[in-house]
Amino acid sequence: MMNGRKLRILHCADLHLDSPFYGISDISPSLGSFLRKASFTAFENAVSHAIASKTDFFLVSGDIYDGEDRSVRAQVFFLEQLKRLSDAGIPSFIAAGNHDPLSGWEADRDLPPLAVRFGPDVGSSPLVTSDGKRVGTIHGYSFPVRNVEENIALRFAQRRGEGVNIAMLHCNAGGRKGHENYAPCSLDDLKSAGMDYWALGHVHTAEILCRTPLIAYPGIIQGRHVRESGEKGVYEVVLTMPSGSLPASAAAEFVPCDAVRWRREQLSISGMDRDEDFFQALDCLKEEARNDAGGRPVILRVAVSGRGRVHELLRRPGFLRGPGGLMDTLNTQEAERPDFVHTVGISDTTAPALDLEFLSAGEHFVGDFLKEVRSFTKRGDLRGGMMDILRERGLLEKIRQSGDVLERIESLSEDEVGELLDRCVFSTLSGLLEGETGL
Repeated sequence: MMNGRKLRILHCADLHLDSPFYGISDISPSLGSFLRKASFTAFENAVSHAIASKTDFFLVSGDIYDGEDRSVRAQVFFLEQLKRLSDAGIPSFIAAGNHDPLSGWEADRDLPPLAVRFGPDVGSSPLVTSDGKRVGTIHGYSFPVRNVEENIALRFAQRRGEGVNIAMLHCNAGGRKGHENYAPCSLDDLKSAGMDYWALGHVHTAEILCRTPLIAYPGIIQGRHVRESGEKGVYEVVLTMPSGSLPASAAAEFVPCDAVRWRREQLSISGMDRDEDFFQALDCLKEEARNDAGGRPVILRVAVSGRGRVHELLRRPGFLRGPGGLMDTLNTQEAERPDFVHTVGISDTTAPALDLEFLSAGEHFVGDFLKEVRSFTKRGDLRGGMMDILRERGLLEKIRQSGDVLERIESLSEDEVGELLDRCVFSTLSGLLEGETGL
């Protein structure tokens, strides 16, 4: 063993190669085709980075494909990329997840010489560098079928060998919300196994769960919809081998690999006196998205809210959508740019300008409504207040029976609840004042 030696490891997961982008393909077949190639490009970027940085080992922690019935194109491409790694002298290790279990159809083909895929039992493989030195052991597990409900992390206990020890598992660690609870385990289950690095997959957001030992989700390598917004990529991990009394240590750096980036923005018309103000604000928003993406294309959704004179512009028939509308015009301007910002949606929850102070002082139902809203807001803890209202009206138990809805409510931040309250107030006022001219 080479004490103190540093090993460079590239860890990726959740490739979802050939993801179909159903909604986008329906809106724009050309954009859908572009996006479908994005998952391939992102993985190719990761492999190219590994080769350029002379990575020692390359790890893929599950969900290589988007479904059990994996396409031929995706299979051929994946093997081509593994061969690139093998030709560069970089061993690759694969652990299948719930989207690509071993039970799924796959062409009977050979893996490249330096590629290893783990089986349905926790297995181990030596870590051998390009100079022929064994530096440790890697352990991994592949889902035999899609639904694995056992705590597989417990099977990794007592498997530690000499040198550095890496474990690969597709799992839900700590009950992450929004993800199916496959191979569920706790953080303590992982920590107690004695590994130096846990290379996890399944959760689509990059996250370091623990520093010692290092336990990480790299997240999905390419965002597929607006809920997977922001930069996506891989973790580049530097593992320092144990030396004397010093144990092995690890540090991770995130490396963006995505080919296109999703972005969701809020734009308020409050304080905008002219239509020009709105157009300028929208242009600034697009340029900020373009600059932040570092030359990548951006798929953008904009939520326009607030009260003001621009509301009348947005409500003009055909202004937002349709031939010659705002979205059509914005996207036509971007069509020839390699760093395009394509707008796939503009939602309008704006309302006419209102003198809320004047209305709340009135002796009428609208005034009473606004006084109640102001009282509710002043007491603080908007999320707690919302839960109290649901409980008092007997709605909380009904919501609890549909767990997904309750999870979404409980995950709302205080700012998000405030924004939801504003939208409800504006919507209610618009209904109450429809046709009224005397207020």
